[in-house]
Amino acid sequence: MTYSQKFFNSANESNPEGELAVNILVGNIIEIATAHANMLGIGNPAMAHLGAGWVLSRLTIEMTRYPKCNTSYVLKTWVENWNRHFSTRDFSVEDEAGNILGYARSVWMVLDMTTHDNFGLAHLSLPDESVYEEPCPIAPQAKHTEILPYLTSESNANPKALKANVPDAEYTFKYNDIDFYRHVNTVRYITILLNRYSLEEFDRNFVNRLELSFLHEGSFGDTVSILRHNSSPLDSAFSLVSHKTGRPVIFARLTLAPR
Repeated sequence: MTYSQKFFNSANESNPEGELAVNILVGNIIEIATAHANMLGIGNPAMAHLGAGWVLSRLTIEMTRYPKCNTSYVLKTWVENWNRHFSTRDFSVEDEAGNILGYARSVWMVLDMTTHDNFGLAHLSLPDESVYEEPCPIAPQAKHTEILPYLTSESNANPKALKANVPDAEYTFKYNDIDFYRHVNTVRYITILLNRYSLEEFDRNFVNRLELSFLHEGSFGDTVSILRHNSSPLDSAFSLVSHKTGRPVIFARLTLAPR
């Protein structure tokens, strides 16, 4: 079973290059996933009495181009697979003529809102016909890699880790970064990452592929170091490391492609 929803890309939701902004696309991906889960009777309203709810664990987006400003586009979603701990949900993006612009693959878990542990999916029931076993035609997300700070001493370095080759930056999560679960919203992470690039870089290139792996929750007032390793002018890996815990909050990879 697939579920589709039509969206309009207004000027307010476009980037400076006149295309659908990546953070808006991700917000709409989460919106349609929520709507489909609610329609299937497995959404957050069905779990409110359990004190649990869906959270995103991984997200991979791969786009060949983006919807233009003042045009409509269609997001389609389906549940690819389902087990006791996680669910994989896929998406396609189509333009007004029905041409595929890109795909996304996401992995979700149910979070216990009190303990913030994985609640599991055993309490949910999904009919067999609701699982649409069509694989998403993009490469699976690679494993995340530790990134060491820019000034790390070579003698203390993990030999398997990447080393930041761009000076570290810092960011403190504020009120507008926090969502209903009182942790940092997915869209805010993407905004933070995109703001590490210049306007000129995006005038020349677009985000071809984005990988996000959520490792630990970020919360209000937390300060993170933004560690970045550029493997090429178009390929970057990022790690946001909490000053409070010393642990990475997210790991991300962004691949740009020339316009």
